[in-house]
Amino acid sequence: MEYQDVYNANREPTGRVALRGVPRKPDEYVLVAHILVRNGEGRFFTTKRPPTIDYLPDLWEYPGGGVRSGETTLDAALREFQEETGFTLRREDARLALTQRFENPDYGGAFMDDWLFERDLDIADFIPCEGETVAARWSTADEIYAMHERGEFVPFSVTGLDKVLKSLGGENE
Repeated sequence: MEYQDVYNANREPTGRVALRGVPRKPDEYVLVAHILVRNGEGRFFTTKRPPTIDYLPDLWEYPGGGVRSGETTLDAALREFQEETGFTLRREDARLALTQRFENPDYGGAFMDDWLFERDLDIADFIPCEGETVAARWSTADEIYAMHERGEFVPFSVTGLDKVLKSLGGENE
């Protein structure tokens, strides 16, 4: 069982914890970390969720996940990326690219921090994580938008891509 710290709508800790995956009250928020790794060609590292999971099966996404109680979003980003891909990222290479508040009527809200790393990784070294990832690829922003339009990309992962690209100087390959 994993627990997550609960925050209010202003991202202030409430002192409560919630069991991960259990619906929360509408005014309760948890933290989520997304990891955007961009290579030297301007492509983003994306992974595919297994078709057998209950929540958002068989979709492409940026690696990431829930922040455990006591963790920072950067701690969670580094842990989740290693667990889901087999790759290790360095804390000193991290840049907080975006923070968004997300409302999910089924589970409660979340604050999503998108952490950016500039790194070339060899897809051949990708290690799928059972129950988390089944494939990986490098995707341009345009490819991510196209996957989203076709319903092949996790919807809320795309909502901040424009803002992240803008923070990078508007690059869209």
